[in-house]
Amino acid sequence: MSVKTKSRERKEVFTTNSGIPVKSIYTPTDTANLDYERDLGYPGEKPYVRGIYPTMYRGKLWTIRQFSGLDTPEETNQRFRFEYENGSTGLALAIDNLGLTGFDPDHPLAEYELGIGGVSVSTLQDMETIFEGLPIEKLGVAVIQGITTACSHTALYFALAEKRGIKLSEVDGTTEGDPVSYGGCGPLPHTFPPRHLLRLGVDLVEWCAQNTPRWHPVSYTSYNYRETGVSAYQEIAGLFAAAIDYIDEELKRNRLTADDFASKFTFHLSAHNDFFEEIAKYRAARRMWYKIMTGRYKATDPRALTLRFHVQTAGSTHTYQQPLNNIVRIAYQVLAAALGGAQSIHANSYDEAICNPTEKSVLMSIRTQQIAQLETNIANVIDPLGGSYYIEWLTNEIEEKAWDYLKKIEEQGGWFGAIESGWLYKERIDTQREHARKLANGELTVVGVNCFKMDEEPHQVEVFRPNPKAYEIQRAKFEKLKKERDNIRVQRALDQLARVSEGKENVMPEVMEAVRAYAGIGEISNVWRNVFGVDNPTWL
Repeated sequence: MSVKTKSRERKEVFTTNSGIPVKSIYTPTDTANLDYERDLGYPGEKPYVRGIYPTMYRGKLWTIRQFSGLDTPEETNQRFRFEYENGSTGLALAIDNLGLTGFDPDHPLAEYELGIGGVSVSTLQDMETIFEGLPIEKLGVAVIQGITTACSHTALYFALAEKRGIKLSEVDGTTEGDPVSYGGCGPLPHTFPPRHLLRLGVDLVEWCAQNTPRWHPVSYTSYNYRETGVSAYQEIAGLFAAAIDYIDEELKRNRLTADDFASKFTFHLSAHNDFFEEIAKYRAARRMWYKIMTGRYKATDPRALTLRFHVQTAGSTHTYQQPLNNIVRIAYQVLAAALGGAQSIHANSYDEAICNPTEKSVLMSIRTQQIAQLETNIANVIDPLGGSYYIEWLTNEIEEKAWDYLKKIEEQGGWFGAIESGWLYKERIDTQREHARKLANGELTVVGVNCFKMDEEPHQVEVFRPNPKAYEIQRAKFEKLKKERDNIRVQRALDQLARVSEGKENVMPEVMEAVRAYAGIGEISNVWRNVFGVDNPTWL
């Protein structure tokens, strides 16, 4: 069957943002090989393409989980309270650059990195302040930090729950602790070699599977990887490559089955600008995960077979030119995430290309999600685009390309092997150069940047101003705490952590003891720097 056009088309070739050529129209011939029960299934049933729960949003709307962290714990507490009072149904803690690299406020880097990109979180005291007055027993909280401090920052939250009288078996939330960002975004300064990071990440997964059944000890986060410029299918291939390395590492220990711990995994994906491609990506990812878990690992627990994921709208698509245009971009991306079946969503704030979000922009982000949930009726029907000839064809196409790219990563020795060789870094650089080329020659159009530019900005936006005294405040608090805590207990805990880290025991019991004694994140990380050394890639 052919389609005749009455006039010339705008382009010779149309493609998705990932470069997949698309036709003008799709028909039953494009899905002729689709078997409904084998390839789609019903919501809540294998292979989970149409959603992981039988009722999806008809039963429970997705969680509105905004990612926040400002300067000091006191200021972040105020922001969290504001979000909670205005309808956020989950919280996500953004930790600053200093904390992510595993340093305390008394480190020389603190003067430059404290409060940058998030809130300063060094000790249990900081965690207590951040969540003061917030009902964490009712909220799922995501502790968003890198793989370097996944064990220690998560332990801080667990210790907070214990002090609140909440049993660890009842604590609900997620650790990001993500190996995907680490590999996809390039090497991090001052961190440990990749194989030791893998050990620590899997230690956390193992300990949580045995002690905190409601906690998700890792959220594989392809979001940051996608922000570097990779395609939709590269994004999910990287996501699964990292998860496979974790599963293989745990299975080597012969302590747990795949069903025991993979059922605790969650994932964190991006919502980019190509509306239909993003929806198809989420559907393809669910089917791929089902195939990986049943085919490769023979898992049978439905919780291990289903891809539970959070979506964040793509910050890389937002512009500082005409920043209110970002409100529209964000709304479309939220819509794609919802139609793709996300379990929780973070809508970026329109001013994030300029500054940390203001209260005004955060409120707009929350309202964007609430309007999508309550006014558009998109939550009334599960997978409403399922059965679309184009969507089903594109879902198949993305899955096929993702499998091919996953194979390339595994040929490099898996995710961590591709990190160690520098292959992933070089792949990322290539995609960034290609993106810059397309933007420069107009193949890629961005309203307000390379088309429909204006000599003057049409709207003034409020700019968030960070607290200029955050470094002094946090350093003073940390130094005071060190004088008041039981330093003999702290040193004993750190010595025990070093002993365990040198062997093969799980480090989490010792990390928990250290944070209960009010040891700092930097003090814990320094133990591992002494034991494991610091990563120094030879390929740079």
